[in-house]
Amino acid sequence: MKKGIREKIAEMTEIPKDFMMNMPRVTILGNREICVDNYKGLLEYSQEVIRLATTNKIIVIRGEELLITRIVEEAVFIGGNISLVEFVSKNRRNEQI
Repeated sequence: MKKGIREKIAEMTEIPKDFMMNMPRVTILGNREICVDNYKGLLEYSQEVIRLATTNKIIVIRGEELLITRIVEEAVFIGGNISLVEFVSKNRRNEQI
């Protein structure tokens, strides 16, 4: 797989790849809380599904009683009973997910 210039620079320095390559960082605490850093926007929000846009993918979070508990700068914190986290190609964004 061919590496881009940003990825090469990130590897040569101590700059985290997610920051350098504008990638999301997803932190999951059990099945009760998730934090997504470096997201670009909220596409869908209900108690059963939350869809977040990132640079290259759409992050789909499914569960019960989902709630956005906090938004700070480029991070969103979601609580509830999380059952699935999926990374979907933006090419599929118009399909039923």
